[in-house]
Amino acid sequence: MYRIILTLVALFILGTVKGQQDPNRTSESNKSKEIAYYDSLTFAQYQNQDYKALIKTANKAEKSGITFPYLNYRKAIAYYELKNYAKAAKYYEKAMVDMPDDLYLKGSLYMAYQLSGQNMKADILGKTLPKSSQKYLGYSSPLVDFIHLSGGYTFSDNNAKLRDSIANLDTINQYQDMILGGITIGFNLSERVKLTTSYNLFTTKFESFARDSIRRTDLLSQNQFNLGSVIGLKHNFTIGFTAGFYAIEKNNKSAVPDSVSGNGAGGRIRSSQTTDYNISTLVFVNKRFTYFMPEISFGYSDFASSNQFHSTVQLTYYPLGNLNFYGTSSGTLIFDNHEKRGTQTVFTQKIGVKLFGNMWLDGMVSVGNHLNHMAEHSFVVYDTYDPIKLITNVSLSYYFKKLTLSATYSWTQREGWALTNYYTELLMYKYNNQLINLGLKWNF
Repeated sequence: MYRIILTLVALFILGTVKGQQDPNRTSESNKSKEIAYYDSLTFAQYQNQDYKALIKTANKAEKSGITFPYLNYRKAIAYYELKNYAKAAKYYEKAMVDMPDDLYLKGSLYMAYQLSGQNMKADILGKTLPKSSQKYLGYSSPLVDFIHLSGGYTFSDNNAKLRDSIANLDTINQYQDMILGGITIGFNLSERVKLTTSYNLFTTKFESFARDSIRRTDLLSQNQFNLGSVIGLKHNFTIGFTAGFYAIEKNNKSAVPDSVSGNGAGGRIRSSQTTDYNISTLVFVNKRFTYFMPEISFGYSDFASSNQFHSTVQLTYYPLGNLNFYGTSSGTLIFDNHEKRGTQTVFTQKIGVKLFGNMWLDGMVSVGNHLNHMAEHSFVVYDTYDPIKLITNVSLSYYFKKLTLSATYSWTQREGWALTNYYTELLMYKYNNQLINLGLKWNF
């Protein structure tokens, strides 16, 4: 009986001690087991190249508050192998916190930046890599970043055939075919500061028609110079500035004979040819997120004897996390202080897709009154003689190692004017221009 009582007392004391054990030690033990479980499982999924399952496992671990050094690393590799380079970059960055000296990780992050369109971040990281890694990855940062040459021809149906189709025509000024060409050079001032300069020349055929005959034919030229800078800031912000200078030749001609204006019956055309000198400026700021990049810009120009203030909101997106499919949507308000122009709106949609290999297809549709509209950070300006109402274009680009060849077809609908019925009625009419443009870009 005595032994039974001692045994019961001992069991009671042992149970009490177990019940009073530190719960934190138990929790830590369970967490260690969970870490070991997820570590083992994600490693097995990595070895089996089951990347989608690996991502699901990693997400489940993160929701449970489980983390360990190789979790972000393996998740980044999984996204990289699935060609979601934007997500891969995000998790490579997290893995860098635990393994800041891993050169293979840094090289993978560099490539993820490039393949997701984050070129400035790639340059900033590439600068910190040892020479051997830079050579292996093909990193270089020469002063001259690229040279781009382009040239094209615009075919216009604003010609004699259209002129003959207008009933009771008295006078019309027609801007017709155009030859264009240009050069753009990019510079690396530093990893965070880029400079771009360009020159473009446009030559347009002009005809002034009145009283059943051509009264004047000219070639009008426009010289365009642009200088722009982009600066990379912290937290994925970028700011940029662009300035432009333009020398625009214009025909200030009245196609009305002097006899109509009361100056005699000589039938001469009053005309004067002038060159306008204009400027434009633009500032923009954007921020890159994983899948999209919002941007806002403000600009000023003084084309066509008035002042224009431009405001553009733009969103660029990479839904697949790579450059195989991307798009840009934007809307622009142009406030013109000219009493006859007022406020104009322009809406633009761009889409780019990888066709196969190194071949990409880009398309664009833009609607609205584009007169004096600034696009592409003011490197493309529609300071045209006649307003453009609609623009569509498609472009094929083929990328070699350092060379890019491109061909672009563009169709635009423009608006001209004529006087009819003995100079008493103003007729607004539409005509079409078709552009074929070829480009060659060399990346250093």
